[in-house]
Amino acid sequence: MKMDELKGEWALVTGASAGIGREYALALARAGMNVVLVARRLDRLQALAATISETAGTKTLVIAQDLGVAGAAARVAEQVNAASISIRLLVNNAAFGRWGRFGDSEQAVYAAMLQTNVTSLTELCRAFMPALAKNAPSAVVNVASGAAYQPVPYMAAYAASKAFVLNFSQALHGEWRDQGILVQTLVPGPTDTEFDHHAGAYQSALQTRGPAEKVVADSMAALATGQPVALNARGTLKQRIFAALFPPRFVIEQVGKMFRPPA
Repeated sequence: MKMDELKGEWALVTGASAGIGREYALALARAGMNVVLVARRLDRLQALAATISETAGTKTLVIAQDLGVAGAAARVAEQVNAASISIRLLVNNAAFGRWGRFGDSEQAVYAAMLQTNVTSLTELCRAFMPALAKNAPSAVVNVASGAAYQPVPYMAAYAASKAFVLNFSQALHGEWRDQGILVQTLVPGPTDTEFDHHAGAYQSALQTRGPAEKVVADSMAALATGQPVALNARGTLKQRIFAALFPPRFVIEQVGKMFRPPA
């Protein structure tokens, strides 16, 4: 996927109001793409759309939609189709997590988390598959996490949801590449975004956060070379070896020590 070949085409970015999603939308606009901006916070989306118009001069469509509710993906697709927009690049970035003991959060939190991180992502891939195939070569970027490579006590549901994204996206890469659709699994490292604040993060083994701009740059570089996985996270090979070779009890205990809540 050469970005200079996508000028004037449409991308769709979820979670576009902040963090990696916002940086991705800005980078795509600078590359000459029009961008559908999807997130919950209308005011932030409108401000981002104004920034894109002023700095890049490309078009935007703002869709204020919570992807944590059932039927959200279908409503997004309806608005895109109603605007006669055909998507060439889909960036499934929207997600959230929750730090702490599994029993300390209400079931509604986990329902919304799995709807956002898993179900809406899957449904958006399916909803835009016809347009992506028609506009091939095209691409999908699904944002996973380094947490996907092993079970993570005290982030159990989030890590499991990202393990789904990791495996689903790579499998989809194998299915769709013959149709001209490149499916990339983006694995960011700990990133300086609002994620930790909303997830209730506390002091842990994760001491540093990298910039969202670097995550996006790594993803777009991997798109240019057709890579199925874009790694921004460091140490993922060690993670995979650790999880594969050591006994599950040992893996669970060691990772649990890294993320155990303060007393």
